[in-house]
Amino acid sequence: MPTRIVRHTNASLLAEFRSLYRLFLRTNSAVVLHHSPSRTQILRLWRPVFDEAALKIHRLQHRGVRSSERTQIVRWLHTWHKRVDHTLSLLATAAVSRGLAHKITRNLKWLRQNHVLWVEKLYYSHKPFWKPQLPQTSTKYQPYSLPTPGSRPDRILRKNREMRLFDEQCSNAIGEVVKMAEGRHEIILGRLRLKRWQQEWLS
Repeated sequence: MPTRIVRHTNASLLAEFRSLYRLFLRTNSAVVLHHSPSRTQILRLWRPVFDEAALKIHRLQHRGVRSSERTQIVRWLHTWHKRVDHTLSLLATAAVSRGLAHKITRNLKWLRQNHVLWVEKLYYSHKPFWKPQLPQTSTKYQPYSLPTPGSRPDRILRKNREMRLFDEQCSNAIGEVVKMAEGRHEIILGRLRLKRWQQEWLS
């Protein structure tokens, strides 16, 4: 299948690829019963998967690509298409039943949403932003001083760091489980991608 697609012209390639993407989105929308916030989470979960494939396809269309690289990209696309087919089968099952497939997709949606909130609260919320109503010499723009070692603020800071490390380790463990599930069943369960310095709930 991927070899046949690669031999098409650029216009037909883009049409087929976009058609596959729209089919993927419609299937995901049916899984979440066309609920708008859930569809947004699903869109942002699987968009990086198709972005990566689009970059591979554009690279393959480049005239200066080497033969060895071309072969590698074709193999990658073959695996990608097979995984997308299996994922579509999983989503189609989830759309018509409330069994294991539906629970997996629902949990992925919640996992993505909670991950976004966790990252924004932990890493973005304390970032200083420019406030035009404050003077340039305001203390809001001054760096925070470290607490005295052994003091109560220092103990709180250390405890927060330990909790952050624990949360990161748990997140990494869940990521490893997702990767193992993808490898065993040859499916794609989405990718987490956040825009730098942009709070998603404001976008």
